[in-house]
Amino acid sequence: MSTEAQAVVEPTEQGPKNPRVSSVMVQLEMKPLWEEFNQLGTEMIVTKAGRRMFPTFQVKILGMDTLADYALLMDFIPLDDKRYRYAFHSSAWLVAGKADPATPGRVHFHPDSPAKGAQWMRQIVSFDKLKLTNNLMDDNGHIILNSMHRYQPRFHVVFVDPRKDSARYAQENFKSFVFTETQFTAVTAYQNHRITQLKIASNPFAKGFRESDPDSWPVSPRPLLSIPARSRGSLSHCLLKGSAEREKEASKASASNSRTPTQPHHQQLPVPEVLLAPATYRPLPYQNLYPGGPGHVGIPRAPLAPYPLPSIGTDGDQEDPTLPAGLGLLTSSALCLRSSQDSH
Repeated sequence: MSTEAQAVVEPTEQGPKNPRVSSVMVQLEMKPLWEEFNQLGTEMIVTKAGRRMFPTFQVKILGMDTLADYALLMDFIPLDDKRYRYAFHSSAWLVAGKADPATPGRVHFHPDSPAKGAQWMRQIVSFDKLKLTNNLMDDNGHIILNSMHRYQPRFHVVFVDPRKDSARYAQENFKSFVFTETQFTAVTAYQNHRITQLKIASNPFAKGFRESDPDSWPVSPRPLLSIPARSRGSLSHCLLKGSAEREKEASKASASNSRTPTQPHHQQLPVPEVLLAPATYRPLPYQNLYPGGPGHVGIPRAPLAPYPLPSIGTDGDQEDPTLPAGLGLLTSSALCLRSSQDSH
C-alpha cells in the first residue's frame, strides 16, 4: 500500500495513450479552499447511510475530442497502511496502529457518463452525488472507506472506444489525475474543531450553524389577537351576570345608540396600538346576542394585557359575541368563570 500511495502522490508515466485522451487537461475547482483545508488536515465524514463530500470535487476539463464519447469516474485509494487517532492536547493526527482490512474497491461514475467531449467541456463537472460510507454491506453504490484512515481521491477520464476489440486498448484509453490537496482523513465525527469551523463558514448548506448577530434579525409584526372559538356561550353569560347591577342605568343611557350586528366568532381584535389607547368608558351592545339579555351592558375598560383571552368552555350553538374596538381585552374581574360553572 505504501508503494502504491507514493505512486499516486507522485504519478509516474502512464504509458502511451490514445490521442483522444493524451491531450486532455484537468483543472481543480475551488483550489484555494482545498488548500486551506489541506493545511489544517482535511476530514471527511463517513456514515452508514452515506455522506457527501465537502468541499465537493469539481473540475474543469480541456482538450477533449468534441465528438468522442467519454466516461468520467473517481476512486479512492489509501495513502498508507496506517490507522490514525487525533490527539486533542496537541491538535495533531498520530499513528494508532496498522490499517484495518481493506474495504471493497469501488469506483463512482459521474451520472452523465458517457457523454460527448463537447458536453463535458461546456461547464464545470461536479461530483456532488458521490457519497462516502463506512458500511461494508452498502448496496447503494457508495464509496466504502474505513474511519480514521487517510485517502487520496483519483479522477479518471475514459475514452469510450467504439472498436469491438476495445478491451485490448484499455490501458491506452484512459488518463488519471491526482490532486494532492484533496487528501483527507475519513472520520465519523470531526476531530479538529478548526475543520468544523471552516466547513461551517464555507459550506452554503451549513447556514443554520453559523453565528448571527441578534440585532440584525428581522422583527416580525405581532399577530392580531383573535377571540377563541370556545368562548362563545360562557363569555356571553359572564358578561351578562357580571354587570347585573348596572343593567338599568346602562340601558337608559344607551337607549338611543345604534345596534351592532352579530359577526362571526373569528373576528380579530384591533392591532396592539389600538388596544393600548387610553382607557375609556364605552357601552357594549349586547342585545340579541344572548336570550333574555338587556339591550346594552356598560363595562368600564380595564388595563390591557398583551396576551389572548383565556380558553372558556362552549355552551352549545349560541351566536358569537362581538367585541367592539373600544372594549379591548377583558380582565379577570369581568370574566366570572366560577359563577358561570355554578349556574350551569
